[in-house]
Amino acid sequence: MKLQRPVNRIASEHPILWHIAISHYNEKARWALDFKRIEHERHVLAPGYHMVFTLAMTRGRHYTTPLLELDGQRIGDSTDIIAALEQRHPEPPLYPEEPVERRRALELEDYFDSELGPYVRRLVFHELRSERAGAARLARVAAPSLVERFPRL
Repeated sequence: MKLQRPVNRIASEHPILWHIAISHYNEKARWALDFKRIEHERHVLAPGYHMVFTLAMTRGRHYTTPLLELDGQRIGDSTDIIAALEQRHPEPPLYPEEPVERRRALELEDYFDSELGPYVRRLVFHELRSERAGAARLARVAAPSLVERFPRL
């Protein structure tokens, strides 16, 4: 697998989503783009190597995915991506308009991102450590080119 060099062009006709295939944070950004029917490009990064790529693309501001190139900006973090999409493409809305409901939705998003998400990920990785066949299946989905290049990993 050849690691893609960060691209210097930042403006594109369509937003560009850099992501890893298996991640609930990345899925959140993909769902938001799909729900809003925003035409965009997707580029899958190999897990692990994605950190080097996103650090280079954001000049050290982010090391995780998803990363969205939108209107000349590089936006990391799924919550920040959704906020940018809501601002630039308000229809259809992802959050309720009513202030109390909107605040509750944002609180739930924050809870699932910070309190539940990391533990779900940790549980999955823990289980995969003892289940080599399941880990191999996941690797083939998450990073097929990496598995092809290093079949004994």
